[in-house]
Amino acid sequence: MIPRFHLLILGADNPIGRALTEQAQTKQIPFHAIHSTDWDLTDQTKLQARLADLSPTFLINCISPFEQGTTAQIANTLGQVCVGLNIGLLQLSSNRVFSQQEGEVFKETDEPSPKTPEGKLALAVETAIKSVCPQHLILRVGWVFSSEGHDDVSKLLELAQNNNELYLSNTKPLCPTSACDIASVMLAMVSQTRFAPLWGTYHYCSAEQTTLFKFAEVVVAEARQYEDLQVHEMTVDASHHMNGLFSESSPKLNTRKILYTFGIKPKAWRQALSRILKKRYAGKNKKKTAS
Repeated sequence: MIPRFHLLILGADNPIGRALTEQAQTKQIPFHAIHSTDWDLTDQTKLQARLADLSPTFLINCISPFEQGTTAQIANTLGQVCVGLNIGLLQLSSNRVFSQQEGEVFKETDEPSPKTPEGKLALAVETAIKSVCPQHLILRVGWVFSSEGHDDVSKLLELAQNNNELYLSNTKPLCPTSACDIASVMLAMVSQTRFAPLWGTYHYCSAEQTTLFKFAEVVVAEARQYEDLQVHEMTVDASHHMNGLFSESSPKLNTRKILYTFGIKPKAWRQALSRILKKRYAGKNKKKTAS
């Protein structure tokens, strides 16, 4: 008998949540999509009643532990409710729980040592879930891009549209990972955990490390297929103020555990970027046609 499968996606309005919703729909997986502000996630009584009514197999929380996102209190509440209703919990986390060290690649067994407020919050969320909810999956990801909202791809395109020259760092390592690929990983994890207790913490990032300068080169080259850009030159300059618009370099994650456990191989970010920009410009053209 195939175990029942029904997802509840929290944060269905953010890039990873939207990608997860689209993929679940395509695969005809039953789900409920909840936007970040639809529910009061600090109200345990109401949350428990809603989850009991919807009765999901897994709750996937795509609300990152940053800014106005998931806090340790919310994580604790989610964990307790999931335990009480026998719901598996998958929480999105971050490589920022580690401190950047030149050349180091972090495994799941390495001791977290966050130095930034974002990293400390991510670790607090992880700790809260681990302390109350044995049936948990924690997925740490790195430098996420999607070209939705005002993310780093959108910022690069704005700079390329409005400046003759870009000045970007070519020294700080990045491992860009698309929201779509992360959503695919999440679906694979919960799908397989129906059949075996694969609970724990896992790392995922793209297969190719790069720098902000090299990533921008690819973004500009891809975007030129769809529009004329003002930029005509790119210069390596780590001290320029343009670099301050983007996320800082992030610790590289070792992805062997997720490969050996789930058979999930890291994907190349270039292919995902090409798909995302094609979709972005197709959407813009549809809007122009409609207007």
